[in-house]
Amino acid sequence: MEKTQFVEDITQSAPVNSLFLIKRADLRSKRGEQFAHLTLADRTGIIEAKIYGEKAAELPRIIQTGRVYPITGTGRANQNGEIHVFSDSPETVKGIIAGPLTLTPGQEIEFVYTPAALNANSLEIQKIIGSIKNIDLKLFVACCLDARFYECPAAIRRHHEYTGGLCEHSLETVKIALSLIDIMPRTDINRDMVIAGAVLHDIGKIFCFDKIGYGYVPNDTYNLIEHITMGIMHIDEYKNLISDDQLLQLRHIIQSHHGSYGDVIPLTAEAWLVHEADSGSSLLRSIVDDLAETPAGQKKKGLRSEKFLWHAV
Repeated sequence: MEKTQFVEDITQSAPVNSLFLIKRADLRSKRGEQFAHLTLADRTGIIEAKIYGEKAAELPRIIQTGRVYPITGTGRANQNGEIHVFSDSPETVKGIIAGPLTLTPGQEIEFVYTPAALNANSLEIQKIIGSIKNIDLKLFVACCLDARFYECPAAIRRHHEYTGGLCEHSLETVKIALSLIDIMPRTDINRDMVIAGAVLHDIGKIFCFDKIGYGYVPNDTYNLIEHITMGIMHIDEYKNLISDDQLLQLRHIIQSHHGSYGDVIPLTAEAWLVHEADSGSSLLRSIVDDLAETPAGQKKKGLRSEKFLWHAV
């Protein structure tokens, strides 16, 4: 079966009959009726789907997330004007139960959604790391990164939830932080430490996602340990490359980057700066992505930002 329809093509009342990657699958209920709630994706975007009918409740248990399945249904708008796929067709359930499809070589690019400029982001963040003046700290940061840093998403359902999202978010965080240093006079801030902390603040997330099929799926580490603990454990593996004071500063930045929402509150200027830059990147990205799904001239509560937003005409 060829992919002939994409997420960007799905509108109100439009028939849906195509292949989609299933990122997530949950069992939900409404008015006492259970249904499978799926998150579908292809190279043009992400869309939710609600599958009703006999045996639909079994789907979340048997679906292999990160794999491609045939989906039939209809585009339908909810009360906020957001389009999702609705299906009560037995054919959809049968198609999913039959199992995921095997793609032909090269076909997987049709199902990987990422608006991030993967190569450009990788080169830019490496250039910024290269600007660290302290040789030991520069080597330390480089050693902490691997291919997963450039490929993993930064989150699920929130901000930067796509391939390359972690690198893009980290790049935005370090650029926001450095721009604040540049525009503020009379600041005595360790620029090298800000770069290192901003690049590594979410490094623990490389352990929180597994690449399954053609997508990334949160694993047990994501749910049971979380990325902050994993990040500190990870940088400790390279602690012999830097001084004890530098390691302590970086541990504090990682541990406190959630600000008042975390267990540790930032106490240094560098930690506060990384926290604010991190918040700015994650919040603005979620707002911008929510607005992209909001009809012009309308107000609605964004699913990612959880804030009421107005899309100006």
